[in-house]
Amino acid sequence: MADLFVLAFLGHLVGDFLLQPKWMALEKSSRSWRGDFACTAHVAIYTAVVCTFMGSANLWVAALIAIPHWIIDRWSLASTWLWFIGGRTFAAAKASEDGNREFDVAFTCIVYTFTDSALHFLSLWAVIQYVMV
Repeated sequence: MADLFVLAFLGHLVGDFLLQPKWMALEKSSRSWRGDFACTAHVAIYTAVVCTFMGSANLWVAALIAIPHWIIDRWSLASTWLWFIGGRTFAAAKASEDGNREFDVAFTCIVYTFTDSALHFLSLWAVIQYVMV
C-alpha cells in the first residue's frame, strides 16, 4: 500500500502542479461556466496522471479520485477549512496593516497549498486504503 501511495503522491505533484496552467488555477473556483470548465479540465488531466502513475485503468478508481478532487477544487475547500479552524485566510492576509502584508499573503499561500494538498492526499489515501487494497 505504501508504494501505491508514493505513486499517487507523485501523480498528484505532476497533475496538480506541473500540468495545471495558471488560467485553470485561477478560474476553477469561479462561479461561472468557465469555472466549471476549468475545474473539470484540470480534474480530467489530474485523474489521468494519477491513474497512470498508479497503474490503474479501473473507471471506478478513476471516479473515486476525480469526484473528491473536483469538489475540493471547485468549492475551494482548503479556504473553507482554514476559515473554519481560524487559520490563515486570504481575506485576513490582504487586510493586514502591520507592515508585513507581503509576508502574510505569501505565507497564507503556502498554508493554503499545504492544506489543499492534504485534503487531496487524504482522499487518495482513502481510495488506496479502502478500494484498491
